Amino acid sequence: MQRKLPRSAFDFLAFYSSVLGGIVEDPALMTVPMDEHMVHRGHAVFDTCNVSQGQCYGLGFHLDRLLRSAGLARIHPSYTKEELRQIILSTVAASQQREGVFVRFWMTAGRGDFSVSSKETTGSGFFVMVHRYKSKEELKLQGIDEYVIQDIPLKNRLLASIKSTNYLTNALVCESAEGMGGCLGIQVDESGRLAESSIANIAILTPHGMLRTPPFEKVLAGTTVKRLWELAEERLKPQGIVRGVEYTHITLDELLSATEAYSLGGGSVLPIVRINGKNIGGGKPGPVFKELDDLLLCDMKTNYLDAVPYHHYAPGGWLKRGLRALKERWRRTDGYLMATVLLALPFTFFLGKIRGGPTFVL
Repeated sequence: MQRKLPRSAFDFLAFYSSVLGGIVEDPALMTVPMDEHMVHRGHAVFDTCNVSQGQCYGLGFHLDRLLRSAGLARIHPSYTKEELRQIILSTVAASQQREGVFVRFWMTAGRGDFSVSSKETTGSGFFVMVHRYKSKEELKLQGIDEYVIQDIPLKNRLLASIKSTNYLTNALVCESAEGMGGCLGIQVDESGRLAESSIANIAILTPHGMLRTPPFEKVLAGTTVKRLWELAEERLKPQGIVRGVEYTHITLDELLSATEAYSLGGGSVLPIVRINGKNIGGGKPGPVFKELDDLLLCDMKTNYLDAVPYHHYAPGGWLKRGLRALKERWRRTDGYLMATVLLALPFTFFLGKIRGGPTFVL
C-alpha cells in the first residue's frame, strides 16, 4: 500500500478515524471504508481550520458550522461539540507541527450498507486530517486571475447553505476556470448577480470605498469573510480606510468596475487582479487588500485560539521527530537518490584503499 501512495500523501501528517477509534500517522492507513455513506452517496458534511503558532484558530465557529450543516443534512452526531474539539486538537498534536499545516474534518452519515437511506447505518462517523499546506504568499504578492463561469448552475438554497462533500459542481467550476487561465472560477445567479467562487466567497471594494460581499442567501456563510467584515468595521472604518461593510447583491458590471476584488476562504484573503481578462483597479494587489490581510493574520495570532496539547504526543522528543523526518524523506523520490549515495559510499571507500589513493574525491 505504501508503494502505491501518491507523492502528495507524504504531506499527510496525522489522521483520526472513528472506524479505527484512534489516530494514525502512516498515510497508507488514512482510508475510509467503501460502505461509508460519505463515499458512495456523498452524505457527509465537513469543515476546516487553520493552525497558527501551535494553536487552532477559529475552531469554535467552524465546529458550530459543522454541526449546523449536519443538522440540515439529517446527520445525527455521535459526539458532542467538546468531544469533537478534543479529537481535532489531539490529531493536530500528533502531527507535532505548529505552522504550515491545515486541518480538515468530516462528519458522515455512517457506514453499514449501500442504500441511499442512512437508516441502517451504524451511526455517524468522524474523520480528521492534518496535512501540510502550501504557502499563499506568492499569490498575495502577484494576485490571481479569475473568470466568470456561467454555464454551470448554482446549487439550490439548501445545498448552498450546507458545507457538504457534494462538490461536483464546485470542481467543474474550478476546472472550467483553470482551462481559461483562472484560479477558482466565479459563479453568478440566474439574474447575473455575483454568487461565489468554487471554494471561497467573493468581495469587492467599490469606487466609493465600501466593502461588499453577497448576502448568504445562495452562497455558503463563509467564516473568513464574516470575521474580516467585523474587523474592517472595527478597525478600518474609524481610520477612514473604508467607508463601511455591506452584505448586498453585486451585479457583474459592479464586479468588473470594482477598485479591488478579493477571494476569501480557508482563513486567508487573496487579491483578484483580473476578471475575464480585465484588470481590476490597477491590475495589482491594492492597499486595502494589504490592510485586510494584516488584520486577518493578526487576528489568527491573538483571537479565537485553542491550545494544542503537543506534550501528550511527543514520546521520544527530538529523536523520534528526527527519525520520522528521515523516514519520510527516504520514502519520497529523493529517498532513492539518498539510497544510491549510501550504497555507493562503502565501494568508494574500499576502492580508494585498494588503489592507495585518496578515499574520497570531491
